This record gives sequence, C-alpha cells and structure tokens, in this order.
Amino acid sequence: MQVINKFTTRARRPSGRRALSLLELAVVSSILALLAVAAISRFGHSTIANSGGEGFARKFSLALVHARRATISTGDNHYLQLTVSGGSVTSYTLMRRASGGDVQVDQAWAVPQDVTVTSAQTVLEFDFDGSALAAYSVTIAGPNRSWNVAVGQLTGSVRATETTP
Repeated sequence: MQVINKFTTRARRPSGRRALSLLELAVVSSILALLAVAAISRFGHSTIANSGGEGFARKFSLALVHARRATISTGDNHYLQLTVSGGSVTSYTLMRRASGGDVQVDQAWAVPQDVTVTSAQTVLEFDFDGSALAAYSVTIAGPNRSWNVAVGQLTGSVRATETTP
C-alpha cells in the first residue's frame, strides 16, 4: 500500500479569471487619471478650447448641410437663423419657411464660451433646388485658431477651412 502525501500533490488552479479585482481597477484608474492630468498640463486649456472651436465649426457646417438637404427633400426653404448679441453670434436655430409661417425645425444651438462667431448675415437660407439665396461666409474663432465656413450661392455647397496660419 502506497501512502500519498496530500501536501506534495499540486492543487488544481481555476481555469480562468472572470473579472478584475478592485485593486487592479483602482490602479488602472489612477494611471489613467495621471495621464489625463499630464495631457492637460502639457497641452493647456487653449488647445482644449481650440478643439471645441473646431468641433463647433464642424457642427455648424453640418447644420448648413442639413438645412440644404431638408430644403431639397421637402421643397420648402430652410434656413439657419443666427442670434446675434454684441456683434457676435450666440446661437443658431434651423427654421423652415412654410405656407402658414416660419416653423422651428430643431432646437437652438448655443455657441461655446471660448468660441467667437461672426457673420454679416443673420439668415442663411437655401432655395428649393438647394442653392443658397446669397453667398454666405461665417468666421469661427477659438483662442488660437480660426475657421471660415463658406456657402456657395449657385450650388449651395458648404466648405469649412481653417484660416489660421
């Protein structure tokens, strides 16, 4: 008869882990927080604000494209109504010209705090065939960078370009 020592046999390990422990999760979270603090201190507030300006320029351009497409699909003129205060645009709203009067299509979108928007026109309107009623130009400026959103009159094409050197 052979005696087996229970201390010398290898214990069987579980086949796989199912989740992170709380300690591992805390370590990963603290490393990510340190990286975020380092990125903010390295790039500064103006870089983050500039990315907000770029995002707003894209969002504004897409709102113009949406107004143009809605005009073509419905046959009713659509336009962006700009709200101006102190020479700068503070918000814009997508509107539709209907037989019973103008109708607000979408909510008013506010301009971010660190972004300055200027425009000579307060109404950027598209005709039933998608052409703009005039050539529009809107300037969007962040702390260190600026963009120009231009709308071609004949085609209604929307083009956003960075104008910072």
